[in-house]
Amino acid sequence: MIHDANVNDVINPITALAFTRGLLGNVCLLLAGEGPYLKVYGDGNGCRLAVKRVFETQAIHGIVTLDITNESDGVTELLIRGARCVRLGLLRHGPAAEPLLVEIEFKPVLTLDDWVLGGCFSPSNSSSDGPKPSCSNTHDAIVLTAHNVAYAVLHDRDQQASFKRIAAGPDSLLYSAHVEPEPDGRILVASGTVLGEILLWSFSASAVRADAIFPFSSQLLQTFTGHEGSVFGIRISPDLSDHGFGDVRRLIASCSDDRTIRLWDISDLGTHKNLCDLTPSADKPQTSMPSTGCVAMIMGHASRIWDVHFLRSDHETAVISFGEDSTTQFWQLTRYQFCLNVCQSKPLLLTHKHTYAYHSGKSIWASALVRREDASETVCTGGADGRIVQYDVLVQYGSTGRQAISSRCTMQDIASQLAESQESCVDNSTPPGPIISKSLCEHVFDALGGTWIINREIKSDLPTSPSGRFSGEAEFGERPPTALGFEKEYLYIENGKFITDQSFNFPATRRYVYRYQQASDSITAWFVKPDDNTAVDYLFHEIRLDDGNELSTHGSLPASCVIKTSSYHLCGKDHYTPTYILQLMEGHLEQWKLVYGVKGPQKDYTAEASYYKERETDDSRSSAECFAILRPQKPNEPISSDHLIKKDSLRSYVFLTDDSFLVTTAQGRVLAGTLLPSASNTPGYKQASLDTTIKWRLVGQYDALKSSSIIIRANGSDLILLGGNDGTMSFYDRFVDRILPIRHLKAKLAFLYALKLHGDHTETQVHVVLAVCLGIPAAYVYKFSDNDHHGNDDTKQPIMLSLPAYFIVTSSCYLPELRTWMLGSRNGVIAFYDESMSHHVSMLEPCSILTDVHGQEAITIIQSLPYRDGDQPSHLLTAGRDGHYAVHEIVIKSPNTLSKETNINPHTVHRSTPPFGPNIEGAAFDDQRQELIMWGFRSKEFVVWNGTKNMETMSVDCGGAHRNWCYRPRRDGGNGGTFIWTKASVCHVHSQIEASHRVISSGGHGREIKTMAISPVLIKNNKRETQYIATGAEDTTIRIWSFNEQRDESRSTFRCLGTFGKHTTGIQQLRWSADGSLLFSAAGCEEFFVWRVQPVSFLGIGAVCEAVCPRVTDDGDLRVMDFAITEVPPYSGDHHDMTERSYIVTIVYSDSSLRSVAYNYRLRQTEAKPAVQVYRYPSPYVGRSFLLLGSGTYTSHCLTAVSYLGPDTSNILCTAGSDGHIAFWPVADSFCHISAKRPHVSFTAAVHQNSIKTLFTIPLDPASLDCLIITGGDDGALGITQCRSSKASTRPVTSALLILKAHAAAINAVEYLFGTPSNKSPQTHAFVSSGNDQRIKTWIVEVTAQDTPSNPTEGVSVRLHSNQHTSIADVSSLSAVTTAKGVGVVVAGIGMEYFADLTSEILSSHSTTR
Repeated sequence: MIHDANVNDVINPITALAFTRGLLGNVCLLLAGEGPYLKVYGDGNGCRLAVKRVFETQAIHGIVTLDITNESDGVTELLIRGARCVRLGLLRHGPAAEPLLVEIEFKPVLTLDDWVLGGCFSPSNSSSDGPKPSCSNTHDAIVLTAHNVAYAVLHDRDQQASFKRIAAGPDSLLYSAHVEPEPDGRILVASGTVLGEILLWSFSASAVRADAIFPFSSQLLQTFTGHEGSVFGIRISPDLSDHGFGDVRRLIASCSDDRTIRLWDISDLGTHKNLCDLTPSADKPQTSMPSTGCVAMIMGHASRIWDVHFLRSDHETAVISFGEDSTTQFWQLTRYQFCLNVCQSKPLLLTHKHTYAYHSGKSIWASALVRREDASETVCTGGADGRIVQYDVLVQYGSTGRQAISSRCTMQDIASQLAESQESCVDNSTPPGPIISKSLCEHVFDALGGTWIINREIKSDLPTSPSGRFSGEAEFGERPPTALGFEKEYLYIENGKFITDQSFNFPATRRYVYRYQQASDSITAWFVKPDDNTAVDYLFHEIRLDDGNELSTHGSLPASCVIKTSSYHLCGKDHYTPTYILQLMEGHLEQWKLVYGVKGPQKDYTAEASYYKERETDDSRSSAECFAILRPQKPNEPISSDHLIKKDSLRSYVFLTDDSFLVTTAQGRVLAGTLLPSASNTPGYKQASLDTTIKWRLVGQYDALKSSSIIIRANGSDLILLGGNDGTMSFYDRFVDRILPIRHLKAKLAFLYALKLHGDHTETQVHVVLAVCLGIPAAYVYKFSDNDHHGNDDTKQPIMLSLPAYFIVTSSCYLPELRTWMLGSRNGVIAFYDESMSHHVSMLEPCSILTDVHGQEAITIIQSLPYRDGDQPSHLLTAGRDGHYAVHEIVIKSPNTLSKETNINPHTVHRSTPPFGPNIEGAAFDDQRQELIMWGFRSKEFVVWNGTKNMETMSVDCGGAHRNWCYRPRRDGGNGGTFIWTKASVCHVHSQIEASHRVISSGGHGREIKTMAISPVLIKNNKRETQYIATGAEDTTIRIWSFNEQRDESRSTFRCLGTFGKHTTGIQQLRWSADGSLLFSAAGCEEFFVWRVQPVSFLGIGAVCEAVCPRVTDDGDLRVMDFAITEVPPYSGDHHDMTERSYIVTIVYSDSSLRSVAYNYRLRQTEAKPAVQVYRYPSPYVGRSFLLLGSGTYTSHCLTAVSYLGPDTSNILCTAGSDGHIAFWPVADSFCHISAKRPHVSFTAAVHQNSIKTLFTIPLDPASLDCLIITGGDDGALGITQCRSSKASTRPVTSALLILKAHAAAINAVEYLFGTPSNKSPQTHAFVSSGNDQRIKTWIVEVTAQDTPSNPTEGVSVRLHSNQHTSIADVSSLSAVTTAKGVGVVVAGIGMEYFADLTSEILSSHSTTR
């Protein structure tokens, strides 16, 4: 562990990442550049091992590592570059033990007069056969600047580092570069220019230490053009000779401002063709080589793309890109699979496979990749949010998680398994049945099922119709035939993106219905109704394959054949000629092509579409392609697979274990499925032959489960309950593998809930079950023991719960300790029932009703959370279709002596919105990790979210919420789970043991922080309470942080306890109440909220918005610039609780001439513009709301800050404006009672030349108005205005002291540190300031009392004590943190940084001076 006294903890955007390897070549450490700091983490575990400051003022922009073989420990050489600085270093680490010992040594910093864009270690002396490297024995390095000039970083005999210019490429201004050493000693340079060009050039590195100015020639190899914007990222691939790309053996990948990713062929580098010597010469001008086109191009991301990388396995290649939209996108690289008689202009194809969205805000700035021993690639990304995440990618599939399994299974696969298992039970002496044959046409139709990759070229001869390319996916989804006379039917859906030849792109979709008719042995294509998207409209064309061949179930086609057939269709005046070209290999349809020729008065084009599937192994073909359909059912057969396929569908799922589940079907069947390990030993292998990954068996078929059924699992046990359409309630007995009835209710079951109860002094399991039937306004509550399961004892009368009017039950929960039922409804109402009263009444009525928790949307979750202390539940979790979840503290009031009811009053302590929704469908609590897990749907994705860590752990593209599905979280603490769903009559399963990614560093806000507030230091029970740091940012969220006072580099000083939001614009200001229980927040659009904040054990922090201040204008166009709060005594009387705290809130709004015109009518009515408004919170008349006390106006200049002055902080308001003045407002009368008198400006004082950005006050005398007003201006000046009371007038005497050029840019924040008591003279006060110049300056002010207040500044002296650099850009806020050792300062802006214990040095220096 490195302890650097100069290192302050920081959360900055991650600007550089790199991996190192250990002694055995395994990944050992992760290096991260975070501002000027280098942080070292253990691989994948998030343990921070070291922090070292590399540069004084510049951020780290790149890290290059060179691992050296060593016998005892790991040694890694470091090349770290900043904007214009370069530094070499050496990192030593021991074997992979915990904790790892890390040592870092650095050479002095070298600075160039140009931006440094890339670098590498020199290949001439990078051999690991030499002696052990040390900081006095470091390899030479090469760096490239923004003007395409290469420099060598050399060391003389005294080991002093220096730069030497060694080569130069074409004279261009670059945005990106990749410097790659070659095995033959050359240095290959790929440069991306501002104008969109790519320059590929090289030079020899064999004489890095030669004395000549240009010791070797530079050669321009290629110039590529095609990008329509600046090239932001560029990467040279390794050798790809064995990856099946034909003549393409090596590539360059580039990304640009035009949002495209392009690949360029550089395979002919070894032939040295068309080289241009770039060595400077007076008679030989530099010339560029002819441009060539790219070999692949794709458009991706929602905004600019910053960088690209190549990923490769043994025979697969992919490209991964990182963008401004904070996503990483995975692109599979393949050759065009179907090129019959077609000359493709781009022989390679980039296909989008996956999007990884693990960051918030804007931009992924850093990335690093490393290949694992299991052939997976570990991708690490760092973003502007300061977050570092790792995840594993299998190149051939683009899947995440080394322990993830994905499968799909059609009804035909299930039928084949059931039939095979049935045949295996038949006596071997029984003669086999006849082999039923299939025609070629039927075989082709079956083979069309599934998902295909489609690429379509459209060439139009008319200018009115665009030409271009369509890329996407096409799915033949099997469904029951919708018309008589057809045996099979597909719904064809294709989705993708169409890019015109003019580079315009837009999403495109198309739908048809394909049918097979056995009588005519033909395939027909039909149009789909435009208003339905699934219903058949009219015939398009017919497909016939008249070869006369039939295939047996054990037969196959010839080894290879191509079938071509054409058809015709007249649509109005347009003639369509579709031609199908089917290529079959060993009896399987590998790829096919569809060509449309369209002729008509307004149409003249040709569309050529190529279809192919993802590469699969020979044993991964579905059973539909390998086996024929079995014969129809005979009377003596117990099950017919043909009947199951055509007339049945999967309905409801429930999990038995992590690897097994039950599912009901529309025909009343109950099937059991078991997930089996994949046939491949490669972790994460994606098996396509689903009959080998899911083992199916038939439990039984029951008439009560036909058409409609409910199947649930009891909370806390393995009991599976089923509800039928006739009111039958059953359970699954796993010992006999049967469904057994329990009760028969009066009507169809609409809702079921069950919970395991632990009986007293017995091992017998008791379950409580709640059932709701359609049309009955009551709920039935039963209790069953193990002995009741096998009987149907109707003598036990249920407990009846009366349902309110229009109450449709959607969720339920039972608290056995309190004997309380909670039912959630579709209209957002939660009803509470006291079960202890069931002996007194025949039907229980609700004892409490909770409304408006989730508006009028359905309640989807009611669940008790872990007990806080004792044996009673402490919190409830609820969620609704409004997209919010809430945590409620259970408050139990004393029983009512008349009704004997215990009144349960849930008090909401937290309400928030997860990053998915509005469909929040389920939740669970991980007892092992003490974490809250929730899941639901976001658009077409199923999402699992860790509410405690505020991170997404699973994301599956399933098509959306409107489908049958089930999810089960794993209980082993790995954040994994299994999700099963039905899509297009196909059963899909996604299972993972661990989370989709690992968070190495949590980071912070995704956008710049605009305000920060630290809660007051509170002492409770002689114990100092934790201070909370609240930050608000442009991402519209508020974060609450805890502060770690202990100096421990293994963990961060800042720990995010919770994130919540309600604002619609960036946060402008935050303030805490004096007791730290309330947080006031303000933003644009006149938004002003009051949050009640308190700790919640399993969430970290809970926050609920309990009040919203009314807007000033109808449109809400003004921005809240600042506000001030002060606590006042509560009102007396019967209408107000004397214990309730009250606050005076003064809010200042923006007001420009543009808005003043829009409000002229309102001004004439009110005679004043409400630029300043004073509110009392809470109102004594209406509870927790705001009461307007008064409003006033300023000039046409905007108000920027406000503060209270006076002994009670309620006598005078002080405001600052964009005119550089401070203004004083006597408003004491407005605070005492509702007054018609409007606050007005008493007088103003000019301080700054232009806008005042920040203001705070230092009281000099608690009994008077004497104070110092510290202001920071847009002019870079620091204003110190002394304000003293005057005996001759109520108006105080003021005089300003202005420190010009206190900062080199605008001063955005000032903060008070400490001061001496007011009874001492002179008084000494210290404060700190910061601004856009990224300097933290500490000032000491001494104030001497003066007898004559005519010129107060005579007794004020100011001196600068310290001047430090902060790595935080755009500093917006400063907050002082009081610790046991002193006072530190937290700096906020684009990130957060902590400067520890500034006061001890100041006090020591001040004592010595005096």
